[in-house]
Amino acid sequence: MNKQALIDSIAYCGLVCGLCHLRMECDFCKNTANLCARSEVCYQRNCCIQRDFQGCWECAEFPCGEDMHGNTHDLRIKAFVTFIKTEGADTLVDCLLRNEAHNIHYGHGKDYDGKSSEEEVIRLLKTGRSG
Repeated sequence: MNKQALIDSIAYCGLVCGLCHLRMECDFCKNTANLCARSEVCYQRNCCIQRDFQGCWECAEFPCGEDMHGNTHDLRIKAFVTFIKTEGADTLVDCLLRNEAHNIHYGHGKDYDGKSSEEEVIRLLKTGRSG
């Protein structure tokens, strides 16, 4: 998948659907033929569609604390939106691709998950190092 396709695949919540393990079977959450089991009930998806946003990074109320951006959910998702808000989606994709080439992997349960803070996720994105 080329860089622009990856940018276009960024979900409303900030996940990069084009890097998901289901990417070969799914049209991503911004399309009607998606495979995301949560798409119909996803707060971020429904809110962004209602407000005509490309993603939560366009919202002045981010982080709203709802659903994928709640305190009990993976920090990676909020960190990605924060990163897009400040650095842009193209820079996010550049960082993910650079890190992937250095064996820092995107995906559920991979290298960006389980961090102690959004800042740690952003540091990993920017530098390729957690600490």
